[in-house]
Amino acid sequence: MADPEIQTLPETYPWRLQLPIYASGFFNGNVYFLTGILIPLWALIVVGQDQAFLIGLIVASRQILPVLLAIHGGALMDRFGARRVMLVFGAIGTMSMAAFPFFPFVSVIIALQMLSGLAESLGWVGSQTLVGTALKGHSTYTGRLSFSLRLGGFFGPWLCGVAWHHFGPTIGFFSIAGWIALGWIAGWLVPVREEKRSEADGPFRVGEIMPRWSDYVATFRMITIASVALVVAVTFMRQTGSGMQLSFYPVWLNQLGINAADIGFMVGCSHILSASTSLSVGVATRWIAGHWLLVITIAISVVTIAVTPLLGADYITVPGVGKVYFILFGVICFRGLAQGFNMPLMMSIGMQAVAAHEQGKIVALRITVNRLTSAIIPLVMGAIAQVFGLEISFYVIGGIGLLGLVFISIWMLRSPSFSGKK
Repeated sequence: MADPEIQTLPETYPWRLQLPIYASGFFNGNVYFLTGILIPLWALIVVGQDQAFLIGLIVASRQILPVLLAIHGGALMDRFGARRVMLVFGAIGTMSMAAFPFFPFVSVIIALQMLSGLAESLGWVGSQTLVGTALKGHSTYTGRLSFSLRLGGFFGPWLCGVAWHHFGPTIGFFSIAGWIALGWIAGWLVPVREEKRSEADGPFRVGEIMPRWSDYVATFRMITIASVALVVAVTFMRQTGSGMQLSFYPVWLNQLGINAADIGFMVGCSHILSASTSLSVGVATRWIAGHWLLVITIAISVVTIAVTPLLGADYITVPGVGKVYFILFGVICFRGLAQGFNMPLMMSIGMQAVAAHEQGKIVALRITVNRLTSAIIPLVMGAIAQVFGLEISFYVIGGIGLLGLVFISIWMLRSPSFSGKK
């Protein structure tokens, strides 16, 4: 297997190929963050703020189908091509997101969450898979994809937050549906001939779209590779922070009187800073080993979200801008800087540890772990909040994430797979 820490000079590819892939990441990779703001607020309207566990259940339900079927989706991309699968699920995601405001019932919201969650996750799996297959997964290109992701992470939450705040939930959900549709267009613009597909040119058979047990076995067997095991383990810990941000973080800020537009603006600015550090990953890994940079920046990202209840809601009023919650703003932006390093590192380390024909599976494995944790965290956090209060739940989940990173660090120190690597 290729050593994930050794970076060779990347091959060059035409921008006609690169730009649509990065554009697909700009849109597909940020649906997660858009729904992470609007779905908790929608749940708050539908069930009330005294039902913390039910809010957590609604948020967590988005991850059920991705956990069960992301690996199958990645295997389909390895067989039929990422572009083809992306286009199918992009259409499904657009329609399911537009349906939310018409069905303000818990059971239907959960069903739509499950369907749109699967569509959104496979869209993002497709964007990453294209970097692995068409661009060989080099950190230069994963950094550019991450830059594109973070740039979209500024505009998306801000625009959808403004749409929700000024025009209501219906336009808010329509704005996300339009965002997903733009991701579909970006995927359609990826040159078909650039998809390195092994079976996509053969005749289509219905049986091939059914889940295969062998795909799941082959995917989970990758965890025996030390670099893949590291990516899986740190993904769990990274999602303790992201799980808080995409569930009860907007609920906490809303209770402080901060509206959706301001929440979206703060989260969006953190993504801008993430974009800047994403392009610095190659330089940073010359000075510190990639696996240690990964662990350190994930620790920072967990701490900066777990301390949210300690930060208050102090603000200054800026003419022409409005209220700026400077402490909350500064901390979430610092979190963004850390996130900008760890995302491309996770992609690059995983992609370069496996063969070209397994890129869909390795991305799907990470997404599966990502979404499993994203399902668990809101439920656990909601249960803790129901009993001990929302503030305590931030500290408990943050503590779990940091403790896990300590154990991972001890394992890396003792593992010959990481010893001596710069």
